[in-house]
Amino acid sequence: MTNCIILTHAYVRANEIKKLEVLEFAIKHWRHNNPDSYIILTGHGLKPNATECDFVHWEQDINERDINVGHPRLCNIAYDHAKTKGFTKVLKSRADSIHLLKNICNYSDTLLKDKKMLVTQQTNIDRQLIGDLFLYGELDFIKECWNVDTWYPSTTGVKSLAKNFISMVKENDWRDACLNNLAFVDIYNIKWICLQKNWQEVNANKDNVLDNNLSNWHNHLWGSKQKWHTWDKDGNFIYSKPKVGKITTEKDWK
Repeated sequence: MTNCIILTHAYVRANEIKKLEVLEFAIKHWRHNNPDSYIILTGHGLKPNATECDFVHWEQDINERDINVGHPRLCNIAYDHAKTKGFTKVLKSRADSIHLLKNICNYSDTLLKDKKMLVTQQTNIDRQLIGDLFLYGELDFIKECWNVDTWYPSTTGVKSLAKNFISMVKENDWRDACLNNLAFVDIYNIKWICLQKNWQEVNANKDNVLDNNLSNWHNHLWGSKQKWHTWDKDGNFIYSKPKVGKITTEKDWK
């Protein structure tokens, strides 16, 4: 196996048993569409059936300190394991989400080109924010960006990740640092589906979704139901809630 996928940001409280079905389908989808990738899963709380994964680190107790700030400790456990297995690049995504693509690591690598890390929305070209849910790139660089020692205090992972990133690169200007070190892809182009907010539609069509067939999939992209960023069927960004602020897209990455 030459590719490594890390699934993170998963936790299931005692009163959230329904989350297990979502996680288990997501894991099944990841394996079905990435048969030759080494899959790492980390999480806490009630544990899903994850036999499709190659390595699982799951903690029984909920770690409140990791929630809503990027799960830095559990992510680093996954990065460390990937490094012991000899991987030099990794792809990280939410464990309760899927991408309607075959072999996403290979696709992501074509987008990365000569940059250190591939990022998507939540990353902002004008403000110090880097999306902490989906990433692909050089493992050593990503691990340094997720340095736990400098992560806290934190109110959100996107700020902590950005803070660590800018401290590592040679550029002082934020825009220059982003353009010189990061590749950017729209959520639409990685077909990133949020299962949490779209489970009813996905659950009714599991077999088709497993093979990456989902009607009007652009309506089910991560962040669309919350109106954080919405897209038309041709991949044009059309709307975000005013309180979210200006959204960076591929067209802005220049």
